[in-house]
Amino acid sequence: MSLFRKRKTGNRVESAFSVQLRWSVERKQRKAAAYLSRKTQYWNRSSKIIALALFCLLFGGCCLLLLLNAIIHF
Repeated sequence: MSLFRKRKTGNRVESAFSVQLRWSVERKQRKAAAYLSRKTQYWNRSSKIIALALFCLLFGGCCLLLLLNAIIHF
């Protein structure tokens, strides 16, 4: 049984497609991060923390609502 054996880590060969896909995703993430950074560059620390808290409350509430609806209709 090979459940607890340590797996050998060898050199993995990545395909050109996966490398290009990874670079493309990374480039888009950096572009989005730069855009968001420019939009919030003049906000102070407390404004950013308040925005983060509101974001977490909003989407956390939505997720909780969906979970409760799924449990009620089950």
